[in-house]
Amino acid sequence: MNRDTRLIALALLLWGFGEGLFFHIQPLYIEQLGADPVQIGGVLSTAAVVRAVSFLPAGILADRIPRKWLMVGGWITGLIGVLSVGLARSWQSLIPGLLIYALSAYCIPVINAYLAHAVGGQRLARVFTTVFAGYAAGGVISPAVGGWLAETTTMRMVYFVAAALFGASMLAVMQVSSQPVYPQNERKRRWRSLLSGRFLRFAAFTCVLFVAMYVGYPLTSNYLEDTGGWRVVNIGMLGSFQALGMALLNPLLGRLSDGSTGKTSRSVTGEGSGPQIKEEHSLLGRAGGLMVGQGLVWISALILLLAGTFPVLAGAYLLRGAYQGCRSLIQARGTALSSEADRGLILGATETIIAAAQVLAPYAAGWLYASDPAYPLAASLVLIPITLLLTVIGLRG
Repeated sequence: MNRDTRLIALALLLWGFGEGLFFHIQPLYIEQLGADPVQIGGVLSTAAVVRAVSFLPAGILADRIPRKWLMVGGWITGLIGVLSVGLARSWQSLIPGLLIYALSAYCIPVINAYLAHAVGGQRLARVFTTVFAGYAAGGVISPAVGGWLAETTTMRMVYFVAAALFGASMLAVMQVSSQPVYPQNERKRRWRSLLSGRFLRFAAFTCVLFVAMYVGYPLTSNYLEDTGGWRVVNIGMLGSFQALGMALLNPLLGRLSDGSTGKTSRSVTGEGSGPQIKEEHSLLGRAGGLMVGQGLVWISALILLLAGTFPVLAGAYLLRGAYQGCRSLIQARGTALSSEADRGLILGATETIIAAAQVLAPYAAGWLYASDPAYPLAASLVLIPITLLLTVIGLRG
């Protein structure tokens, strides 16, 4: 953790605190503005579409222009978006602000490319999970604070407080160092790596994995309110436990995936990429964290279906924090498919795939929920064992 990675962690800590204020109660806010479950799912899917189409262009730009200023642009976009959402007077007028906010997510692959360069490409699973644990730590207290603010003032005020925190987060990002940009001729035809069989298999697996884990997420707060009668302040507190789970589990999953044999090798992976140091990993080290993370999300979905008391629900939300750890681990594995010169491209493509899954999952969740509120969680219980099997098959292949 050098100066730049600490600043990014601080920025994510502040952003996570701000986003945590509204993230877990946002479906309730959209419902309060007049949307039904299918419309809520449609709105969230539309936002996911915006995120999905932004990642690949952002990844390409991260290899061509200074990453620092791309990140600052993402922070400014998020600030504008959250203010617009807070000013909305109907669920239809909320959509533009929500889409602007969703666009700010384009800087995720830029952040990861920046971090990978900042640490010389070493132990990326641990680096990604540790730095993004800062984002999770910011959300440990804020969901409960957001639920309290929503009940004592208005949900609209929650978004304005979040905007102030986003502004402070942006100031931290503006302090990071600039990084070099590779000349254009060193990236010639790098885009063809996206069409390789290796990347296409990785893409298909990633899409199925995140549909399976995410389909139970978008309408969980509505499920708890509709079937359990839980108040918004209680749901906000549950979000705090999810953030705590992210903060605790992400570094653990990163360590599992970075468990190496202690042997290293040096090789050149392509023109302009320079020497790459590779560590040999045991079978468990290569995917142990990813398998454990999927298992924890599965257990979480099962508990949410069966539990009726707050302490047990809190445990479920703690375990579902493993979702973000799985996301960071997939991004770290994606870097193995690229060299330094096209790292932004590969990370942007990986984020696009994850976002595509998050386009499909909320829309499917809305229709499943309309049939039975328990169906989205049940779908996760059916699909996650399939992705665990695919993970094992991939290791053996």
